[in-house]
Amino acid sequence: MKHERIRFMIKLTLVLLVTGIFAFLCVKYLIPLSQLLVTEEGREEIYRAVESYGIFAPLVFAGLMALQIIIAFIPGGPLELIAGMLFGGIRGTLFTMLGAVSGTAVVFLLVKFFGRPLVHFFISEERIQKFSVLNDERRLEFWVFILFLIPGIPKDLLTYIVPLTKMRALHFIILSSIARFPAIAASVFMGDSISDGRYWLSIVIACACAIAAFIGFRVKTRILKDEGEHA
Repeated sequence: MKHERIRFMIKLTLVLLVTGIFAFLCVKYLIPLSQLLVTEEGREEIYRAVESYGIFAPLVFAGLMALQIIIAFIPGGPLELIAGMLFGGIRGTLFTMLGAVSGTAVVFLLVKFFGRPLVHFFISEERIQKFSVLNDERRLEFWVFILFLIPGIPKDLLTYIVPLTKMRALHFIILSSIARFPAIAASVFMGDSISDGRYWLSIVIACACAIAAFIGFRVKTRILKDEGEHA
């Protein structure tokens, strides 16, 4: 009984500590970064700030990308465009994926340790239940890959939901990274083409992304509707 009380107090202390850290990150980075990302001037400021770190700029950017996934509310698209402008298409994609993998791994470990209370800090239980396809243990890996592949689904919030299932960390990180790759690469190469003045390529990529988003929206709607009917 005494040992259980000690374990409870340790876990409660850690929960409060993590909650405090999240609150600090939100006030210190989330609000300012979100405000910067929504304007062209703000994105230019982020661009200059990351570039100022010189040879350490890739690590700084990867850290920003990881933070974006951990905090979950920061939009990732503008950061991916900045990666293309800063590092070019190939290197930008590499550094963005490095940040995405790191952030995903951190979130997975945090959720496995703290469980649902941490997830509810970002997502309501009602919203979690909309992804009831993840209850299908036989096809869990298939659904995780599809959901991360489909444009328009909030990937960072989904990153908090999947660790609640029985999927192993390595499987999740590999599957989600492969599924994220096409959208990330498209955004990074769009940023690269904009910085080089190849606006025709930016338009082509934007049109392809718009078509993919439309198809993804229809598929997502169909999946959620079918699951709702079978619930």
